[in-house]
Amino acid sequence: MRYTILTLVLTAVLAMAVSADVTRTTLGDIPRTYSHFLNSYQASLAGAGSAAGGVGAVYYNPALAAQYEGVSGQATVRFNVKNRDYVTGDFDASDDGFLFSSAVAVKRTGSLSFGFNYSCPAYRSVEYTGLKDDEGTMKDYRSEQTGSLRVFELVFASRIGSTEQGSIGLSAGLATLDETMREGFTGESLDKARVRGMGVTASIGFLFDATETFTAGVGYRWGSEVNTRSDDYYQEDRRDETTRIQSMLVAGARFEPTDVLSIHASYLVDGWSQAKTDLSAWPPTDPPHPTEGERDEYDDDLSTIALGVEVSLMEERLTLRSGYAMQTTEIDKNVVPESAIGFGAAWRFSEYAVEGAVVRESFAEDGDSGQMTNYGLYLTIGYVF
Repeated sequence: MRYTILTLVLTAVLAMAVSADVTRTTLGDIPRTYSHFLNSYQASLAGAGSAAGGVGAVYYNPALAAQYEGVSGQATVRFNVKNRDYVTGDFDASDDGFLFSSAVAVKRTGSLSFGFNYSCPAYRSVEYTGLKDDEGTMKDYRSEQTGSLRVFELVFASRIGSTEQGSIGLSAGLATLDETMREGFTGESLDKARVRGMGVTASIGFLFDATETFTAGVGYRWGSEVNTRSDDYYQEDRRDETTRIQSMLVAGARFEPTDVLSIHASYLVDGWSQAKTDLSAWPPTDPPHPTEGERDEYDDDLSTIALGVEVSLMEERLTLRSGYAMQTTEIDKNVVPESAIGFGAAWRFSEYAVEGAVVRESFAEDGDSGQMTNYGLYLTIGYVF
Protein backbone atom coordinates (compact mmCIF):
# COMPACT_ATOMS: atom_id res chain seq x y z
CA MET A 1 0.00 0.00 0.00
CA ARG A 2 1.11 3.44 -0.66
CA TYR A 3 1.70 4.92 2.78
CA THR A 4 1.78 8.68 3.15
CA ILE A 5 1.72 10.78 6.20
CA LEU A 6 -0.62 13.49 5.26
CA THR A 7 -2.03 13.80 8.71
CA LEU A 8 0.53 16.51 9.07
CA VAL A 9 1.74 17.03 5.67
CA LEU A 10 -1.12 18.58 4.15
CA THR A 11 -3.86 16.51 4.31
CA ALA A 12 -5.83 13.98 2.45
CA VAL A 13 -5.16 12.01 -0.59
CA LEU A 14 -7.85 9.82 -2.04
CA ALA A 15 -6.50 6.86 -3.94
CA MET A 16 -8.26 4.06 -5.76
CA ALA A 17 -7.63 0.56 -4.48
CA VAL A 18 -6.66 -2.21 -6.86
CA SER A 19 -10.28 -3.37 -7.14
CA ALA A 20 -12.70 -1.19 -9.08
CA ASP A 21 -15.13 1.22 -7.45
CA VAL A 22 -13.46 1.11 -4.04
CA THR A 23 -12.10 4.39 -2.72
CA ARG A 24 -9.15 4.22 -0.35
CA THR A 25 -8.19 7.11 1.91
CA THR A 26 -4.61 7.67 2.94
CA LEU A 27 -3.72 7.94 6.60
CA GLY A 28 -3.86 11.68 6.68
CA ASP A 29 -7.07 13.30 5.57
CA ILE A 30 -7.14 16.88 4.39
CA PRO A 31 -9.74 17.98 6.90
CA ARG A 32 -7.59 16.60 9.69
CA THR A 33 -4.74 19.05 9.22
CA TYR A 34 -5.21 22.62 10.46
CA SER A 35 -8.87 22.71 9.53
CA HIS A 36 -10.73 21.20 12.42
CA PHE A 37 -11.12 23.42 15.46
CA LEU A 38 -9.24 23.07 18.72
CA ASN A 39 -11.83 24.20 21.28
CA SER A 40 -15.36 25.47 21.81
CA TYR A 41 -14.35 29.09 21.27
CA GLN A 42 -12.79 28.40 17.88
CA ALA A 43 -15.57 26.04 16.78
CA SER A 44 -18.46 28.33 17.70
CA LEU A 45 -16.88 31.22 15.73
CA ALA A 46 -15.78 28.89 12.88
CA GLY A 47 -12.23 30.18 13.31
CA ALA A 48 -13.11 33.88 13.18
CA GLY A 49 -11.39 34.55 16.52
CA SER A 50 -8.04 33.06 15.44
CA ALA A 51 -6.12 36.35 15.19
CA ALA A 52 -7.64 38.63 17.84
CA GLY A 53 -9.82 36.41 20.01
CA GLY A 54 -9.52 34.78 23.41
CA VAL A 55 -6.98 32.56 25.13
CA GLY A 56 -8.29 29.59 23.13
CA ALA A 57 -6.59 31.04 20.04
CA VAL A 58 -3.06 31.18 21.50
CA TYR A 59 -2.02 28.38 19.14
CA TYR A 60 -2.64 30.76 16.21
CA ASN A 61 -1.47 34.02 17.81
CA PRO A 62 0.67 33.71 20.97
CA ALA A 63 0.40 37.48 21.61
CA LEU A 64 -3.14 36.82 22.89
CA ALA A 65 -1.56 35.50 26.11
CA ALA A 66 -0.68 39.08 27.10
CA GLN A 67 -4.24 40.39 27.27
CA TYR A 68 -5.18 38.64 30.53
CA GLU A 69 -4.47 39.76 34.08
CA GLY A 70 -3.58 37.00 36.53
CA VAL A 71 -4.11 33.38 35.42
CA SER A 72 -6.22 32.14 32.52
CA GLY A 73 -6.57 28.69 31.00
CA GLN A 74 -8.85 26.09 29.49
CA ALA A 75 -9.03 22.44 28.39
CA THR A 76 -11.22 20.89 25.68
CA VAL A 77 -12.58 17.52 24.61
CA ARG A 78 -14.12 17.01 21.16
CA PHE A 79 -16.40 14.45 19.53
CA ASN A 80 -16.77 14.16 15.74
CA VAL A 81 -19.54 12.57 13.67
CA LYS A 82 -18.71 12.20 9.96
CA ASN A 83 -20.52 11.28 6.78
CA ARG A 84 -18.11 10.25 3.98
CA ASP A 85 -20.23 10.19 0.83
CA TYR A 86 -17.15 9.77 -1.37
CA VAL A 87 -16.50 6.26 -0.01
CA THR A 88 -17.74 3.98 -2.79
CA GLY A 89 -18.49 0.26 -2.83
CA ASP A 90 -19.93 -1.88 -0.05
CA PHE A 91 -18.04 -0.14 2.75
CA ASP A 92 -18.91 1.33 6.14
CA ALA A 93 -16.69 3.80 8.00
CA SER A 94 -16.57 4.56 11.72
CA ASP A 95 -14.70 7.78 12.42
CA ASP A 96 -12.79 9.54 15.17
CA GLY A 97 -14.76 9.71 18.44
CA PHE A 98 -13.47 11.54 21.48
CA LEU A 99 -10.27 13.57 21.44
CA PHE A 100 -8.51 15.68 24.06
CA SER A 101 -7.90 18.43 21.53
CA SER A 102 -6.30 21.31 23.45
CA ALA A 103 -5.15 22.72 26.78
CA VAL A 104 -3.64 26.13 27.45
CA ALA A 105 -2.71 28.08 30.58
CA VAL A 106 -1.05 31.49 30.87
CA LYS A 107 -0.08 33.77 33.76
CA ARG A 108 0.61 37.47 33.54
CA THR A 109 2.95 39.30 35.92
CA GLY A 110 3.26 43.00 35.19
CA SER A 111 3.68 43.37 31.44
CA LEU A 112 5.04 39.83 30.95
CA SER A 113 3.02 36.65 30.37
CA PHE A 114 4.13 33.06 30.15
CA GLY A 115 2.50 29.65 30.00
CA PHE A 116 2.13 26.48 27.95
CA ASN A 117 0.03 25.22 25.07
CA TYR A 118 -0.94 21.71 24.05
CA SER A 119 -2.81 21.37 20.76
CA CYS A 120 -3.78 18.51 18.48
CA PRO A 121 -4.56 20.25 15.18
CA ALA A 122 -4.55 17.01 13.18
CA TYR A 123 -6.08 13.72 14.30
CA ARG A 124 -7.96 10.76 12.89
CA SER A 125 -8.96 7.27 13.94
CA VAL A 126 -11.10 5.54 11.31
CA GLU A 127 -12.06 1.97 10.51
CA TYR A 128 -13.36 0.79 7.13
CA THR A 129 -15.24 -2.50 6.89
CA GLY A 130 -16.98 -4.15 3.96
CA LEU A 131 -16.53 -6.37 0.92
CA LYS A 132 -13.51 -6.05 -1.33
CA ASP A 133 -12.25 -7.97 -4.35
CA ASP A 134 -9.26 -10.13 -3.36
CA GLU A 135 -7.89 -11.78 -6.51
CA GLY A 136 -11.34 -12.35 -7.98
CA THR A 137 -13.09 -13.28 -4.72
CA MET A 138 -15.17 -10.87 -2.64
CA LYS A 139 -14.01 -11.08 0.97
CA ASP A 140 -14.69 -9.23 4.20
CA TYR A 141 -12.16 -6.45 4.46
CA ARG A 142 -11.13 -4.29 7.40
CA SER A 143 -8.77 -1.31 7.56
CA GLU A 144 -7.82 0.62 10.69
CA GLN A 145 -6.09 3.98 10.28
CA THR A 146 -4.91 6.33 13.01
CA GLY A 147 -2.87 9.49 12.90
CA SER A 148 -2.08 12.51 15.03
CA LEU A 149 -0.06 15.71 15.00
CA ARG A 150 0.43 17.07 18.51
CA VAL A 151 2.15 20.27 19.61
CA PHE A 152 3.70 20.84 23.05
CA GLU A 153 5.13 24.32 23.52
CA LEU A 154 5.93 27.16 25.90
CA VAL A 155 4.31 30.54 25.33
CA PHE A 156 5.80 33.95 26.15
CA ALA A 157 4.17 37.34 25.58
CA SER A 158 4.66 40.95 26.60
CA ARG A 159 2.78 44.21 26.46
CA ILE A 160 4.72 46.80 24.50
CA GLY A 161 4.56 50.56 23.90
CA SER A 162 4.41 53.49 26.30
CA THR A 163 0.69 52.91 26.85
CA GLU A 164 0.95 49.12 26.46
CA GLN A 165 -1.50 49.15 23.57
CA GLY A 166 0.48 46.51 21.74
CA SER A 167 1.51 42.95 22.50
CA ILE A 168 4.07 40.56 21.06
CA GLY A 169 4.12 36.84 21.66
CA LEU A 170 6.33 33.85 20.91
CA SER A 171 5.83 30.12 21.28
CA ALA A 172 8.25 27.25 20.74
CA GLY A 173 8.28 23.54 21.43
CA LEU A 174 7.97 20.12 19.85
CA ALA A 175 5.62 18.73 17.23
CA THR A 176 5.14 14.96 17.29
CA LEU A 177 3.44 12.75 14.76
CA ASP A 178 2.39 9.12 14.86
CA GLU A 179 0.41 7.29 12.18
CA THR A 180 -0.50 3.61 11.91
CA MET A 181 -2.25 1.44 9.36
CA ARG A 182 -3.59 -2.10 9.82
CA GLU A 183 -5.53 -3.95 7.17
CA GLY A 184 -6.47 -7.42 6.06
CA PHE A 185 -9.22 -9.87 5.18
CA THR A 186 -11.35 -11.97 7.53
CA GLY A 187 -9.43 -14.97 8.81
CA GLU A 188 -6.05 -13.42 8.04
CA SER A 189 -3.87 -11.43 10.39
CA LEU A 190 -3.78 -7.73 9.62
CA ASP A 191 -0.69 -6.27 7.99
CA LYS A 192 0.79 -3.24 9.72
CA ALA A 193 2.62 -0.03 8.88
CA ARG A 194 3.69 2.89 11.03
CA VAL A 195 5.24 6.34 10.74
CA ARG A 196 6.40 8.40 13.69
CA GLY A 197 8.62 11.41 14.18
CA MET A 198 9.37 14.64 16.01
CA GLY A 199 10.41 18.16 15.06
CA VAL A 200 10.60 21.74 16.30
CA THR A 201 7.60 24.05 16.06
CA ALA A 202 7.46 27.82 16.64
CA SER A 203 5.13 30.76 16.12
CA ILE A 204 5.10 34.53 16.54
CA GLY A 205 2.20 36.94 16.95
CA PHE A 206 1.27 40.59 17.38
CA LEU A 207 -1.79 42.29 18.86
CA PHE A 208 -2.67 45.98 18.79
CA ASP A 209 -5.49 47.71 20.65
CA ALA A 210 -6.02 50.57 18.21
CA THR A 211 -8.93 51.99 20.23
CA GLU A 212 -11.04 50.86 23.15
CA THR A 213 -13.34 49.10 20.70
CA PHE A 214 -11.03 47.86 17.94
CA THR A 215 -8.22 45.29 18.20
CA ALA A 216 -6.15 43.87 15.33
CA GLY A 217 -3.90 40.84 15.39
CA VAL A 218 -1.65 38.71 13.23
CA GLY A 219 0.03 35.37 13.86
CA TYR A 220 2.44 33.19 11.92
CA ARG A 221 3.48 29.59 12.54
CA TRP A 222 6.54 28.41 10.67
CA GLY A 223 6.48 25.20 8.71
CA SER A 224 8.26 22.46 10.66
CA GLU A 225 10.80 19.92 9.47
CA VAL A 226 9.89 16.60 11.07
CA ASN A 227 12.32 13.68 11.00
CA THR A 228 10.25 10.52 10.64
CA ARG A 229 10.93 6.81 10.82
CA SER A 230 8.74 4.42 8.90
CA ASP A 231 8.09 0.71 9.43
CA ASP A 232 6.05 -1.07 6.79
CA TYR A 233 5.39 -4.65 5.82
CA TYR A 234 6.63 -4.32 2.26
CA GLN A 235 10.19 -3.43 3.23
CA GLU A 236 12.37 -5.16 5.77
CA ASP A 237 14.39 -2.14 6.84
CA ARG A 238 13.25 0.95 8.65
CA ARG A 239 13.57 4.15 6.68
CA ASP A 240 14.38 7.61 7.94
CA GLU A 241 12.58 10.34 6.03
CA THR A 242 11.79 14.04 6.25
CA THR A 243 8.37 15.65 6.29
CA ARG A 244 7.67 19.37 6.10
CA ILE A 245 4.49 20.51 7.85
CA GLN A 246 2.87 23.53 6.25
CA SER A 247 3.12 27.03 7.64
CA MET A 248 0.06 28.97 8.83
CA LEU A 249 -0.74 32.69 8.70
CA VAL A 250 -3.72 34.34 10.41
CA ALA A 251 -4.73 37.99 10.38
CA GLY A 252 -7.88 39.58 11.71
CA ALA A 253 -9.66 41.98 14.03
CA ARG A 254 -12.16 42.23 16.87
CA PHE A 255 -14.65 45.10 16.98
CA GLU A 256 -16.73 45.81 20.11
CA PRO A 257 -19.26 48.53 19.27
CA THR A 258 -21.07 48.01 22.58
CA ASP A 259 -20.33 46.34 25.91
CA VAL A 260 -22.36 43.27 24.96
CA LEU A 261 -21.43 42.78 21.29
CA SER A 262 -18.17 41.63 19.68
CA ILE A 263 -17.63 41.09 15.96
CA HIS A 264 -14.71 38.96 14.74
CA ALA A 265 -13.12 38.60 11.31
CA SER A 266 -10.10 36.49 10.33
CA TYR A 267 -8.21 35.56 7.20
CA LEU A 268 -6.33 32.25 7.42
CA VAL A 269 -3.75 30.86 5.00
CA ASP A 270 -2.56 27.23 5.21
CA GLY A 271 0.74 26.94 3.34
CA TRP A 272 -0.10 23.67 1.58
CA SER A 273 2.25 24.51 -1.32
CA GLN A 274 5.19 24.29 1.12
CA ALA A 275 4.24 20.92 2.63
CA LYS A 276 6.22 17.93 1.38
CA THR A 277 7.24 14.46 2.44
CA ASP A 278 9.86 11.99 1.24
CA LEU A 279 7.72 9.11 2.44
CA SER A 280 5.84 6.91 0.00
CA ALA A 281 5.38 3.30 1.04
CA TRP A 282 2.23 2.08 -0.67
CA PRO A 283 2.66 -1.15 -2.66
CA PRO A 284 3.01 -1.13 -6.44
CA THR A 285 -0.22 -0.95 -8.43
CA ASP A 286 -0.44 -0.23 -12.14
CA PRO A 287 1.67 1.69 -12.90
CA PRO A 288 3.87 1.08 -9.85
CA HIS A 289 4.39 3.85 -7.34
CA PRO A 290 7.97 4.72 -6.38
CA THR A 291 9.11 3.51 -2.98
CA GLU A 292 10.71 6.86 -2.35
CA GLY A 293 10.69 10.36 -3.72
CA GLU A 294 9.34 13.73 -2.67
CA ARG A 295 5.57 14.03 -2.39
CA ASP A 296 4.10 17.44 -3.20
CA GLU A 297 0.32 17.17 -3.47
CA TYR A 298 -0.69 20.82 -3.85
CA ASP A 299 0.55 23.80 -5.77
CA ASP A 300 -1.76 26.28 -4.02
CA ASP A 301 -2.22 27.40 -0.43
CA LEU A 302 -5.65 27.12 1.20
CA SER A 303 -7.15 30.52 2.07
CA THR A 304 -10.19 30.92 4.32
CA ILE A 305 -12.28 33.90 5.41
CA ALA A 306 -14.18 33.61 8.71
CA LEU A 307 -16.72 35.94 10.34
CA GLY A 308 -18.20 35.60 13.83
CA VAL A 309 -20.23 37.39 16.47
CA GLU A 310 -20.45 37.20 20.27
CA VAL A 311 -23.31 38.53 22.41
CA SER A 312 -22.99 38.81 26.22
CA LEU A 313 -26.10 38.55 28.37
CA MET A 314 -27.01 38.44 32.04
CA GLU A 315 -24.20 40.76 33.15
CA GLU A 316 -21.72 38.82 30.98
CA ARG A 317 -22.41 35.51 32.70
CA LEU A 318 -23.84 34.08 29.46
CA THR A 319 -22.18 34.52 26.08
CA LEU A 320 -23.69 33.34 22.80
CA ARG A 321 -21.49 32.85 19.72
CA SER A 322 -21.89 32.05 16.04
CA GLY A 323 -19.57 32.03 13.05
CA TYR A 324 -19.21 31.14 9.39
CA ALA A 325 -16.11 30.34 7.31
CA MET A 326 -15.60 29.68 3.61
CA GLN A 327 -12.71 28.69 1.40
CA THR A 328 -11.58 31.38 -1.04
CA THR A 329 -8.98 29.35 -2.99
CA GLU A 330 -10.01 27.30 -6.02
CA ILE A 331 -8.66 23.86 -5.13
CA ASP A 332 -10.33 20.90 -6.83
CA LYS A 333 -7.79 18.20 -6.02
CA ASN A 334 -8.75 15.48 -3.52
CA VAL A 335 -10.77 16.35 -0.39
CA VAL A 336 -10.64 19.99 0.72
CA PRO A 337 -12.70 21.99 3.24
CA GLU A 338 -15.17 24.36 1.62
CA SER A 339 -17.23 25.88 4.47
CA ALA A 340 -18.10 25.69 8.16
CA ILE A 341 -20.83 27.09 10.39
CA GLY A 342 -20.66 27.06 14.18
CA PHE A 343 -22.81 27.85 17.21
CA GLY A 344 -21.87 27.91 20.87
CA ALA A 345 -22.39 29.34 24.33
CA ALA A 346 -20.33 30.01 27.47
CA TRP A 347 -21.60 30.19 31.04
CA ARG A 348 -19.34 31.91 33.57
CA PHE A 349 -19.61 31.58 37.34
CA SER A 350 -17.03 32.90 39.77
CA GLU A 351 -13.60 32.22 38.23
CA TYR A 352 -14.80 29.29 36.11
CA ALA A 353 -16.53 28.90 32.77
CA VAL A 354 -18.18 26.05 30.88
CA GLU A 355 -18.32 26.39 27.11
CA GLY A 356 -19.98 24.23 24.48
CA ALA A 357 -20.15 24.36 20.69
CA VAL A 358 -21.38 22.50 17.65
CA VAL A 359 -19.90 23.05 14.20
CA ARG A 360 -20.85 21.67 10.80
CA GLU A 361 -18.03 21.39 8.27
CA SER A 362 -18.51 20.63 4.59
CA PHE A 363 -15.82 19.24 2.25
CA ALA A 364 -15.57 18.82 -1.50
CA GLU A 365 -13.92 15.82 -3.16
CA ASP A 366 -12.29 16.62 -6.50
CA GLY A 367 -14.54 19.67 -6.83
CA ASP A 368 -17.74 17.78 -6.01
CA SER A 369 -19.34 19.82 -3.22
CA GLY A 370 -20.61 18.23 -0.02
CA GLN A 371 -18.89 14.86 -0.45
CA MET A 372 -18.10 14.80 3.25
CA THR A 373 -19.72 16.51 6.22
CA ASN A 374 -18.54 16.59 9.82
CA TYR A 375 -20.46 17.54 12.95
CA GLY A 376 -18.08 18.45 15.76
CA LEU A 377 -19.22 18.68 19.37
CA TYR A 378 -16.96 20.52 21.83
CA LEU A 379 -16.88 20.92 25.61
CA THR A 380 -14.42 23.33 27.24
CA ILE A 381 -13.72 24.04 30.92
CA GLY A 382 -12.09 27.42 31.51
CA TYR A 383 -10.56 29.30 34.42
CA VAL A 384 -9.80 33.02 34.86
CA PHE A 385 -8.41 34.51 38.06
